Amino acid sequence: MMRLLKNELEKIYDDFSQQLFVCALAVTGNKELAEDAMHNAFCHLFHLNFVPQNLKAYVFKSVRNSAIDLIRQNGRTILFSENYIFDSENSHNPREIANRNQFQYKVSQALLKLSEDEREVIVQHLYADLTFREIAELLNISIGTVTSWYHRGLERLKKLLEE
Repeated sequence: MMRLLKNELEKIYDDFSQQLFVCALAVTGNKELAEDAMHNAFCHLFHLNFVPQNLKAYVFKSVRNSAIDLIRQNGRTILFSENYIFDSENSHNPREIANRNQFQYKVSQALLKLSEDEREVIVQHLYADLTFREIAELLNISIGTVTSWYHRGLERLKKLLEE
């Protein structure tokens, strides 16, 4: 059983490490704390005595909880860089690169102006590719609340970007 869990955890890490990082970043707002949260969570997960029913959701929840613990210990330093939530595109056109970077910066700054709940749900859904059901399970809230935070956050984000 433990070998099975280790193999499954390794596969989840291989398949979802970027999404897990973004999930932790949505909570911490800090690259180093997000990395620490992932490390702490996986250290804990490799010592589990059981296999959770939904391992992927359990891993995301563990990373999120680890991020929350680190925030409690270290305080929140929101840096939330656009470099960590947007994929790099291989464009060689300087104007396109500048426009994309400027847009990404505006989006990351607008995300900081959202409520913590709205920001976390938007980042987890759009950038970590989690479904609303997975986010609801992760946050231990209803799907209705998740969709409400998501839609309200998108509306606020749209208004902020139009300014």
